[in-house]
Amino acid sequence: MLIPTTTHWPRVICLWLCGVVAAMQFAKLSFAFVALQQWYGLSAAQMGIILSTVGLTGLVFGVTMGLYAHAIGYRRLLLAGLALGAVLAALQSLMLPPLWLWVTRVLEGVSHLAVVVAAPTLIAVSCAPRQRSVAMGLWSTFVGVAFALTGAFGPAVLSGLGLSGLLGLHALGMFVMLVWAAAMLPADPDTMGAGNWPRWHAVPRHHVQIYTRWETALPGLCFFCYTGMAVALLTFLPQQAGAGKPWLAVMLPLMGISGTFSAGWFAQTWVTPLWLVRLAFVGVGLAGLGLWASAALGLDQAPAALLLMYLAGLAGGSAFSLIPYLSHESLVQSRANGAVAQMGNLGSTLGPPLFAATLAAWGVAGLALPVLALALLGIGVASWGARQRFHQTEPIPK
Repeated sequence: MLIPTTTHWPRVICLWLCGVVAAMQFAKLSFAFVALQQWYGLSAAQMGIILSTVGLTGLVFGVTMGLYAHAIGYRRLLLAGLALGAVLAALQSLMLPPLWLWVTRVLEGVSHLAVVVAAPTLIAVSCAPRQRSVAMGLWSTFVGVAFALTGAFGPAVLSGLGLSGLLGLHALGMFVMLVWAAAMLPADPDTMGAGNWPRWHAVPRHHVQIYTRWETALPGLCFFCYTGMAVALLTFLPQQAGAGKPWLAVMLPLMGISGTFSAGWFAQTWVTPLWLVRLAFVGVGLAGLGLWASAALGLDQAPAALLLMYLAGLAGGSAFSLIPYLSHESLVQSRANGAVAQMGNLGSTLGPPLFAATLAAWGVAGLALPVLALALLGIGVASWGARQRFHQTEPIPK
């Protein structure tokens, strides 16, 4: 793909919104968790399995999707993911039996992966180099925006249209984005096709290559350090720092979104993504210590909590900005996006139980300890990657 000299912002916005509706595959069930549990008569654990299935699919097949994206073609992959997601959401609106709901969630994981691997790669090739970090900063907000929109409008939709209407509205959103993306995106280049398909027996070897090359591994590993804390902080910070402050539960995700978006601006105008991700994790560690100190001294914890969420979002956004910074090749970027999807789901899976255990054992200090540990890991991984990647100059195997 040719590197454009100007940024096609309508296409970038379209692709970002494709990510937002894909992230609603998580947000819709998270928002309607209790209502769905009551409707189906399931336990919290059973409903939790249905909720997490999309993420588990990403955990298992994230890198594999990145490997095959170039062969499929990024436009074709994106449209297929949106079409599949629209069909599955429409089926869910029929209030299927629990087993079939779970099956649709497995397939929704495939739909989600297709979108989150293809869309950021297409964003990168739709941008002039000088604006690529800004566009990736916008992309990195898609999960937070999806949860914010669902939280803001979900109650009215649920009360007016019910569970079926909520799921059906998501199907409509996926279909609208399918039509818009089909009209907005140019055809995939002829160089993408059957000749580029990796062989199945070579997939494990490609996994190893992705995680031993820093231009493909580094964004995902840094993103793991972010997702390992992000969901847990949004869950537990309002409980710890929000006594008598109901507004804090609203402000915390907004601070996270502002951090992820501002990462693109900082990486474009102030400092390189490699430096930004390290500085962001330094700030995360210091803010975590500040949260603990505020509690120990009996001070208001809300300012430290808000600062911590902003800096965590900054770290997550800078991880996305690393992808086009480390390589301009769409093949490499799609593999890096696959690693980001896989590592992001791993962090989201492991983080909440880890934080819950340390919080139960040590209180606010237990909240700060994993934050500090993940921040130090992020600093170490980013610093090591910054040194190692320049020694790997051979082409990416196809």
